[in-house]
Amino acid sequence: MSKTLHTLNTSPSDSSTLAQCLATLSDDDVLLLIEDGVYLTLPAHRDKLPDTVKLHALAVDLEARGIQETGKIIAITDPEFVNLTLSCDRVVSWF
Repeated sequence: MSKTLHTLNTSPSDSSTLAQCLATLSDDDVLLLIEDGVYLTLPAHRDKLPDTVKLHALAVDLEARGIQETGKIIAITDPEFVNLTLSCDRVVSWF
């Protein structure tokens, strides 16, 4: 099965985009939270994220919003974002 990188930049309050993104995730997929999407790492929203996919958040966006890295979500740098993109078969951006 091919692996897809999903990038999500919308806040948890944009429930329609979040729901559409989560509905398309497969077990082999990777979800990268960027921009306001990193608010999903907060305890109040973390339960909305699936346990079956690899979860990442862009470190610079976490830092800009004063959010600390959490256990199941891995903070990555911009170069790691590029490498993650190259390691996946396709990229889907959710805005």
